[in-house]
Amino acid sequence: MAQIPNLDNAPINLSSLREKSQKELVHILTTIRGRKMLVLDPKLSGPLALIAQTSLLKEHGVENLRHLAADPIQTDCKSILYLVRPQVNFMKLISSHIQHDTKQNLQREYSVIFVPRRTVVCEKVLEEEKVHEMVTIGEYPLYIVPVDEDVLSFELELAYKECQVDGDTSSLWHVSKAIHKLQSTFGVIPNVRAKGKAATNVADILSRMQQEQPIVSANTGMPEIDTLILLDRHLHCITTTATLFLMFTISLHLASCGGHGYSNVFPVDL
Repeated sequence: MAQIPNLDNAPINLSSLREKSQKELVHILTTIRGRKMLVLDPKLSGPLALIAQTSLLKEHGVENLRHLAADPIQTDCKSILYLVRPQVNFMKLISSHIQHDTKQNLQREYSVIFVPRRTVVCEKVLEEEKVHEMVTIGEYPLYIVPVDEDVLSFELELAYKECQVDGDTSSLWHVSKAIHKLQSTFGVIPNVRAKGKAATNVADILSRMQQEQPIVSANTGMPEIDTLILLDRHLHCITTTATLFLMFTISLHLASCGGHGYSNVFPVDL
């Protein structure tokens, strides 16, 4: 894996976000006893490399690591850990692995960890393939990843297509959940501005989340993030600095330097 980015000069303590994600990952690894093989959704390789080094995985029992593919798992590890996004095609591949092992009389323990959350649709596929009872299911709530000292990412490269073409707005909930989780570290953001239909939906979902699950932050002083600006992607389609599939650019105006009235701004890309 690549070197994780240095976040020492970030305008807010982004290292704390990364450390929290590391602890959540370590917790997952330690609940699976003994030597294990980690089978990774290829699209999660990048985000995971920004969170943890290979050495951390090895310290907690990961003997082998490979991308999820159609060919059967070749390992002498008794425990197989799948770390995947909740996609039906991945459930089909995982099911085929387990069915192959069953035919070969291989005695293994399987864990499927969904990133960032499990879905009914995926579990239904596992049931239809008759492997649901053979797997332990969990979640790794990796909603937001520090990419650099001034960039955060939701890792939602298909959000624009899903919302605009497929009519699937689940990514809006994902963005809202990520911001809600961000607030648990840096305090409730007092000013939220939204421009566009989807951005307004995110703001509304975020407001409901705060009402249903009030933030209990260790930070009892002023929130570190003063203003959140949500912009629909289509409002600035000609920009050359954003990926074509991004749905929003979110700018965080970060209150810093106390009474100096100075604020930093950085984007959070989908």
